[in-house]
Amino acid sequence: MDSQPSSAPQAVLNDYPPSPWTLRGQAYMSAWSVPVHRCSVRVDPVFEPVVVAGRLFVTGAFVDYAPGSTLTYGELAMGIVVKQRGARRYGSATPLLWVDSEQSLRGGRALWNLPKELARFELDRSPPGGGFSGAGWDERGQLLGKARFELLPGLPRRVRLPFLLPDLYSIRGQVCETKDDFSTSLRLLRGAWSIPDSSPLAALGLAGQQPLLSFWMRDFALTLPAATPVVDR
Repeated sequence: MDSQPSSAPQAVLNDYPPSPWTLRGQAYMSAWSVPVHRCSVRVDPVFEPVVVAGRLFVTGAFVDYAPGSTLTYGELAMGIVVKQRGARRYGSATPLLWVDSEQSLRGGRALWNLPKELARFELDRSPPGGGFSGAGWDERGQLLGKARFELLPGLPRRVRLPFLLPDLYSIRGQVCETKDDFSTSLRLLRGAWSIPDSSPLAALGLAGQQPLLSFWMRDFALTLPAATPVVDR
């Protein structure tokens, strides 16, 4: 008897929402300046890390995508400030990324070629004294890292950054970007991270490094469209 291949596995693989994604929530981010020799994480060959005085720039964030988003989930994202090879285009590449939603994982990989992996998070949105704390574990139960953010007294409650670096993607060897519609209110924080030596985050060279800056992207609203090839300039 002839048998026909089942379409069920393909349906499961394609159960993520199409772009654009509407995303709402809170993001708690830190930025570091790391000696380049301490970072063994490699970005896609279409990019090269931006190095200044022997140091590169790393970002890390716990993100809480809230109701009102296309998908609600937690995220731990680590970025490196990069330059497109052969062009004067700067942005942020994301070589390490974990989420606690299988739909987000599949959609992120398929739509933006993001290296999402599954994780479990514990997010405390109202620890004593205010701020935020978060921790993440990979699928094997290995601790990825913990972070604690505290509100800074005596500083402006809200700040404006002169610009935000765009996210850059590599899709089939082509540098791509998204025309994001993004809004938020920023608040400065004091951030402290704990990253075990066994964590993939340790390869970023963050051990013993204090963040240069930490901030809260409060009540952000983001519309993330499909990624498109950049226009050479």
